[in-house]
Amino acid sequence: MIRPSTDRTIRTPPALRDQLDEAREAFRARMAELGSPDVWAKFTGRIAAVLAGGGARGAYEAGALLAFQDARLPTPLITASSIGSINGASYAAHADGEVGNAEPLLGAWLDLTPPTVGVEWTRYTWMLVGLLATFVGFVNLTYFLLTTNGYRIMLHHPAIAWLSLSAAGLSVLFFYEDLPYLYHVARRLWHRSPWRPSPRRMIASLLANALVLGFAVALVESLDVHTEFGEIVYGRPLFVVTVVVFLLVLRWARRHLHPRIGRFWGRVLRLPFKTGIFSNFERTRYLRGYIPADQLRGSAVHVVLAVTDLDKGVPRYYTNADPEAFLGRPWVDERFVKKQLIRMDDPMPAVIAGSALPIAYEPVPLDGRLHGDGAIVASQPIRPAIRLGADVLFIVSMETPGSSSGSLRTFVDVGLRALDILMQRNVHTDLDLLMTANHQIEQAAQKMNVRPEDLVIDFEGRRFRYVKAYAIRPTSSIMSTILDFGGRATGETILAGYRDAAVSIGEFARYAKTGGFHPERQTIHLRLSLSGE
Repeated sequence: MIRPSTDRTIRTPPALRDQLDEAREAFRARMAELGSPDVWAKFTGRIAAVLAGGGARGAYEAGALLAFQDARLPTPLITASSIGSINGASYAAHADGEVGNAEPLLGAWLDLTPPTVGVEWTRYTWMLVGLLATFVGFVNLTYFLLTTNGYRIMLHHPAIAWLSLSAAGLSVLFFYEDLPYLYHVARRLWHRSPWRPSPRRMIASLLANALVLGFAVALVESLDVHTEFGEIVYGRPLFVVTVVVFLLVLRWARRHLHPRIGRFWGRVLRLPFKTGIFSNFERTRYLRGYIPADQLRGSAVHVVLAVTDLDKGVPRYYTNADPEAFLGRPWVDERFVKKQLIRMDDPMPAVIAGSALPIAYEPVPLDGRLHGDGAIVASQPIRPAIRLGADVLFIVSMETPGSSSGSLRTFVDVGLRALDILMQRNVHTDLDLLMTANHQIEQAAQKMNVRPEDLVIDFEGRRFRYVKAYAIRPTSSIMSTILDFGGRATGETILAGYRDAAVSIGEFARYAKTGGFHPERQTIHLRLSLSGE
């Protein structure tokens, strides 16, 4: 059983540890100068941390949460999706009242290796071994049946035959897309099409076809078959006839049987594949060791996890708290609480499901349906935080300016990059909506000479109130990719998250000295005016 570290020494490389210790000491001193404990105690408003998705870049969130802890900032509400679900759950599970504890979380991030979270590619090595074993078994069975029925197959030059077979196999493996290019060029030239072939692809196709053809020639030259009635020799003329017949049969099959063959092989090739590249077993075991479910269930920090229902394509919101605990607070959307919040006796399945990146991890069955990463529909769950009465949002995002997509070599890279783009789109959508509403309220408040915090706009039955938002995001690109768990940049990412969060918390402390939110607010009613009325 994996146990979280009980010491409070953050295990980072010496240079980074020194930098983090210095940053923490300076930040704590700054908070003491601002009198943060008294500021937090007197502040009238509900604070929420909103944790976004970003895979392995979530180490940035761990650093930000450490800054929340050092500031002793109460965060009674955390809404999260994707990797934020894991970070938020750990922070809340080890909380002291409404102040979380990020020390075990940082220990977990610094202990990470790809296998501990199930990023294990040897699974597919075993699949290839199984495929090879199946093929070898059928070949040897065929050889056995032939020999027991009077046929004896021999190779004059077995070393050359097997070497050429290896070369042909490698050419098919690495140049499959280029193999038919030679025949495509020949067909275009035969029809005298005005077109220039690609020299690079032409060379690759020539080499690949030469390797495959070379194997066929070497095999035929080396092969002879003995029967009880004598010897059959496969000479060059018969080889040419065989190749011509094979090409004619292949052309006929492509025209008449290709769709059926494609469907058949599609079913066969899907057999070893699951709903995700990696299983959740190792990840679940690791996270249960670092996130005590009992403590999370009883935490004073209420965590709301966004999870995507893959069957219906809608978000579902799981929480460690009794939904009734949210009711009775100012500005809480009772309909959202009663209809959409789901309490789980064991919140860990929701943590696992909400952070199950599509393509990478298998979705998790909850309530009889498959559920996956909450980032698909709610990259930054800002709206749930507002519906649950939050007045101040600390929105922690891993979106970086000018971030690079990295190397897109496989369908996995492309799929994860597409998810990353989707998460960023969701970020912009929710943030733009929030900022637009805040801007409209600020303009109305300025005209009325009141604080925007004391104003509510009622527009056609929809109510918009002012929500103070602090966006914590990197100022430079994070080097880690979505699946780069345990990468060398983890420590630097944690430090960056701590420093950026410390700046935002300092800004909030200065605001909180003079700002505040009150349950009673003035309402302005706006109506849509149509031309001609």
